[in-house]
Amino acid sequence: MDSVQWGTKNDGAVTFQRILVSVRKDKTSTITTDPPYSGRVSGAWDGSNPGQATFTLNSIQKADERLYLCVLRPKSPFRLPVYDSVQLLVVGK
Repeated sequence: MDSVQWGTKNDGAVTFQRILVSVRKDKTSTITTDPPYSGRVSGAWDGSNPGQATFTLNSIQKADERLYLCVLRPKSPFRLPVYDSVQLLVVGK
């Protein structure tokens, strides 16, 4: 894999609503500065283990409750990207 991206997922489609973190195999990363996620997201992926990446969302709020999407993008145009999603549920104390 060449890069991994994480962000909010569009409803009913396997596409991003907003990319929050993008990390390339060479360890360069792009992190959103857009509100409301600015300063609250981070990501790490060393590229040697393509099936394992870490994304962090700090100071979780009720407004963060939604579907998030992760996409592993291959370097080769002959391989398909790998998609995974997770539903974040925020429960009060």
